[in-house]
Amino acid sequence: MAEPQIQPHRITKPIQLLAVWMAGLIILVGSFLTGAQFLKSPQWLPPFLALSAVGLVLVFLGLLFLLQTKFRPQLQEDAYYSEWLASQQELFKDFKPENLPDAASEPALAPASAEDLECLRRRRYEQYQGVFLVHSWRPSIRKGQVADVVLQLRQHRQGPLSAGLVDRVEYALGPNFFRAPVVKKNRGECFRLEVSAYSPMLCLARVHLANGTSFMLERYVDFVPTAPHV
Repeated sequence: MAEPQIQPHRITKPIQLLAVWMAGLIILVGSFLTGAQFLKSPQWLPPFLALSAVGLVLVFLGLLFLLQTKFRPQLQEDAYYSEWLASQQELFKDFKPENLPDAASEPALAPASAEDLECLRRRRYEQYQGVFLVHSWRPSIRKGQVADVVLQLRQHRQGPLSAGLVDRVEYALGPNFFRAPVVKKNRGECFRLEVSAYSPMLCLARVHLANGTSFMLERYVDFVPTAPHV
């Protein structure tokens, strides 16, 4: 008897499990469609098998989309997922929100001054028109890189980004990433920029509006949540 092509003990990576899953889908759908073609009795059986095959494809695609979005970190190889999970656990260890009424102790508040921080904070909203630069990251599986980073704009409430008034964004991450600033015009993706990085870096973003004006945003792109040991 020929040795089976799928050997469970060799499946050690999540991406391999997905491949087995897709192979199972093909076998199941093929079996259902074959049965619908050759089984003629009872009369309801062929349509039932055909509809079941279509339903299986839709269910598998829906679950695959869920895995690639909500559970994407869990699909990484064990070493990378363990690193990501450990960093998150360390970062939120003994987490106690200090702004809620049931906090054990209140943080020390600075005395009011002529240049109140709250006034400065509100001015930032006005200066940037509610547009801010944010980033998300995951451990990278690329050789020599530490993290895959997504940079993009976010709109606070209503403003030029939500109104479609941002024309383009110039990103500057330094010569180790790009020889010159990168211009992004992908408005539908909030001017998303994707990079793989070997270390944290400062990103500057010049936001150009449709009326010819512009303003500068900055973001320190850090992906090492735990403080270094001294």
